[in-house]
Amino acid sequence: MAKSCCSFFLFITLLLQLNNPCSSLLEQVVTPPLPILPLPTYSQPKWKQREIILFLHFGVNTFSGKERGTGHENPSIFNPITLNITQWDNVAEEAEISLMILTAKNHNGFFLWPSKYTKHFFISSYWKNGKGDVVQEFVNAATHKGIDVGIYLSPWDRHDSRYGHDLLYNEYYLGQLQELLKK
Repeated sequence: MAKSCCSFFLFITLLLQLNNPCSSLLEQVVTPPLPILPLPTYSQPKWKQREIILFLHFGVNTFSGKERGTGHENPSIFNPITLNITQWDNVAEEAEISLMILTAKNHNGFFLWPSKYTKHFFISSYWKNGKGDVVQEFVNAATHKGIDVGIYLSPWDRHDSRYGHDLLYNEYYLGQLQELLKK
């Protein structure tokens, strides 16, 4: 009964539209449905379309021989005398990698850039007499090759005593973040 009732109403509706001189089924404009929101931003599909991303986990643990840093590594062991960041970019370019991410500070609290917030970076190492900047070299080399750059800044810090004291550590962490965003 319900099926025949629906068919009857559909028939009547079509009949009324066909008999109405002002309205023709052929003349009616069908408007498309509204999009389902939210729509992706420009960068979201771009991120999804990337097939390979290079994540570089480089730091003081590269020289300590330990899997996990304690935050008490002596910064003087950081001495990458043969570091060639351009080589990283050349490999990425050859592999058609569109994004490289560098760990600028891992959980051990060792910085790969000179910072006014800590002495736990290579200031006391032999590498470039303590005046190097891995992050800046990384950004410059990748940008020169047209490779997008990502920077990982660990929120965990096993070196700094402020970690675990939210207000103090948050201020310290935001300072690091601001330094990195200026690179």
